[in-house]
Amino acid sequence: MASNRPAADNSPTHDEALKKRTMILKDSRKARGVSIAEAAAVTSLLLPLLILVLFVVVEATQAYLIKNSLAEAARQAARDLSVEYGQDPAIAGSRSLQDTLVFDKIRIKNVVNDSQQFDNPVFDTTADPPTVKVTVQYKGGQYGLPSFPNPDPLNLGKNFKIDATSTYRLE
Repeated sequence: MASNRPAADNSPTHDEALKKRTMILKDSRKARGVSIAEAAAVTSLLLPLLILVLFVVVEATQAYLIKNSLAEAARQAARDLSVEYGQDPAIAGSRSLQDTLVFDKIRIKNVVNDSQQFDNPVFDTTADPPTVKVTVQYKGGQYGLPSFPNPDPLNLGKNFKIDATSTYRLE
């Protein structure tokens, strides 16, 4: 049977070209569908990890801020005890005087809420120069403090403690 096409022309017919274009479109749609599915799978794996990293960064930042605030409170307490010791050395042996004159005045919202957070200071009058050492603690859920970490998915807060110590020369 004779063809309407010239013998030297190998170009596809209109129908063949249409089928080929349709196949290419179907393949590109499949490829897009596969890439969307891969993106969804990667997102479902990476999103929880990203949220976990963000949570850890926020909690570590909060712990750092608490530690710095405690260090500030300890420095202030040691400085004030040093000055009070210079005026009345009896303060070294009286926790009630220490509370009244120094510890009751030091408050940092949601970090230092109570004088009981301060351990008994250590007055070392034999050192050269004589010093006072003050330690202050943060125990979440005690002394009216918020629990830390919050939220606490691993239930670590009840055993979590942050403290800071400062030593100051007696005047």
